[in-house]
Amino acid sequence: MSNSQYDYIIVGGGSAGCVLANRLSADENCSVLLLEAGRSHKHPLIAIPLGYGVTVYSPQFSFQFRSKPDATTHNRTHALPRGRALGGSSSINGMIYIRGQQEDYDLWAQQGATGWDWDSVAPYFRNSVDQARGSDKWHATGGPLRVEDSRNHYSVCEQLIKTGENIGFPRNEDFNSESQEGIGYYQSTMKSGLRWSAANGYLDPARHRPNLTIKTSVNVSRIAFDGNQAVGVVTDKGEFTARKEILLASGAYASPQLLQISGIGPAKVLDNIGIEPVQVNENVGQNLQDHAGPPMAWRMQNEADSVNKNLTPLGLIGSVLRYALTRRGVLAMPAAAVGLFVRSRDDKSRPNLQFHCLPVSGADSDDASEQQVDPFPGFTMMPYLMHPESRGSVEAVSTDINEQPKITTNYFENQNDLEAVVSGMRIAQQLADTRPFSDHVVERIRPLPDCASDNDLADYARVHAHTGYHPVGTCRMGSDEGAVVDPECRVRGVNGLRVIDASVMPSLTSGNTHAPVVMVAEKVADGILNKQGNRAKGQVNQSSSL
Repeated sequence: MSNSQYDYIIVGGGSAGCVLANRLSADENCSVLLLEAGRSHKHPLIAIPLGYGVTVYSPQFSFQFRSKPDATTHNRTHALPRGRALGGSSSINGMIYIRGQQEDYDLWAQQGATGWDWDSVAPYFRNSVDQARGSDKWHATGGPLRVEDSRNHYSVCEQLIKTGENIGFPRNEDFNSESQEGIGYYQSTMKSGLRWSAANGYLDPARHRPNLTIKTSVNVSRIAFDGNQAVGVVTDKGEFTARKEILLASGAYASPQLLQISGIGPAKVLDNIGIEPVQVNENVGQNLQDHAGPPMAWRMQNEADSVNKNLTPLGLIGSVLRYALTRRGVLAMPAAAVGLFVRSRDDKSRPNLQFHCLPVSGADSDDASEQQVDPFPGFTMMPYLMHPESRGSVEAVSTDINEQPKITTNYFENQNDLEAVVSGMRIAQQLADTRPFSDHVVERIRPLPDCASDNDLADYARVHAHTGYHPVGTCRMGSDEGAVVDPECRVRGVNGLRVIDASVMPSLTSGNTHAPVVMVAEKVADGILNKQGNRAKGQVNQSSSL
């Protein structure tokens, strides 16, 4: 081993880890080590957008976390995959770019995450992107993260948007501007028909730097301490020492698990796995939140431009050829084409439901072998609850990092959550029953038409709802003694250790979480460099404002 000592050790090469590696290594006086359990992101199934249909449930590309049986969803276990490659979940996600609502971040500040209000975080969102539409008040060009409009246009999607307008939902041309509310097309993190992950945008441009070392296929088993000082990490490839800080960026499931295995966590959890406490904190692994919702699907008229036919064995031949020649077609499709952000009740102060709508339908399963498209044209709408009141947890069950933690999702434990999702299902049906979209609908196939009452719809949701792939909150940021990390993401009670990923979010943001995670890492990296007086070239200028 040529070198085992570095200024900063980053544990996890996902969205946050890639940002940190780029920004910190931009200071040539800092030596940075990035450790990733997975492999490179240079794989065709990662680069091709629709490849997520394979990678998300493949152990080669994702950690196959699974929840314990969930009493609130008929004792089902839930597949909870997270990215296992450079880029992390940004290498396997649906690529939808959503920042959330301004109120999300003002709420963080109110919850004790001082300095994380909208005005403070907005510049990091703006300047981290390369917006294909050009620069304006809300977006910049030239940033690492490419954001583009869809390269595909489906008439049935336009009909759905017109239907939403007829119902009273405003057409929204940009969900990442002043208001999120309304119906319109999603933008995605793609570049010319290829996935553009955090590894593409942040890591690839920094690879040549002599002060950045990237190691893949490395499993970190614990963080090493000298008293309450974090000094290094123990891995299956040896031990590495940090002269300044260890930056934990392993995500909402793995970060609390690693903290617990390393002696930071609830007393009972540490005692159960036989770990001598370094710092007891009862909230490590608590406060788990995730978006969840049930898929609904309709059979469409034969003339509807559903992509089901393009995903049959025969249709795929033409789809592959079209993609190879034009970088368009179904293989260039993100996880959803049309989005809708709406309130479940009129008395809600802001949208609390997000819809993913796309011109395809098929059997919904977290078993890849059971996933297949319907043999007729179809359309799917999935209403997700954005601000769940239900909370879950993550607990290590042994000192072996490779043994899955006990993950309790508790979807719909709070009755308000279930009622909101049922309202979302009713809104989806209203869209399907209203012209011009209804002109193309034959019948509802999921759930079947006789699933009509609120109780029926609630039971369907319990049986069929699944993760929105947006877990957060398990290493909560705050100013109180119970917070796991302080507003600078430093782990409370110890020195030399930070957590910088979705786990630090006090509450779930309104929509997909990739963009907020990038923002968090940008902001913390900027703070680290400013504190040491070495702002690196290319860092976000906090003085810019929206």
